[in-house]
Amino acid sequence: MTNLFEWIVAGILGILAIAILWKIFSGEIDISHLLSEANGSASMSRFQLLIFTFVVAASLFYLVEKNKDAKFPDIPPGVLTLLGISASTYAVGKGISYSRDEGVTTPEERQTERETAKAISKTGATTVVTPSETLATGAAIPEPPKQS
Repeated sequence: MTNLFEWIVAGILGILAIAILWKIFSGEIDISHLLSEANGSASMSRFQLLIFTFVVAASLFYLVEKNKDAKFPDIPPGVLTLLGISASTYAVGKGISYSRDEGVTTPEERQTERETAKAISKTGATTVVTPSETLATGAAIPEPPKQS
């Protein structure tokens, strides 16, 4: 009875995996941003975490299939340490990228904000208010005309 249950669970998981792969290949699930940062540039820390996780998962699957006993295989502490280091690298990289505008906005967006601020400063305004922030343009406050 247990063997039948295992085959049913494996079949359901297999069908789910095939359905997900089908949706990825048909374009219903977009994975283009899987390895990119918020500004569109490639992320080495995401790539490292993805590849290392797949390597560890494939190795663990191999060990489970190779082991004929009914127990979970022992995972060396060094592998778990390396997986933790890889995940920490990703987390630190994410924190650094979101702590600066360069990690969140594209160069084109930053240039557009600069041009908008310059255009408004030519009108004599001292600040520019956008939905995300208030920018100081550096324009001086005009003095009232002197009366003679």
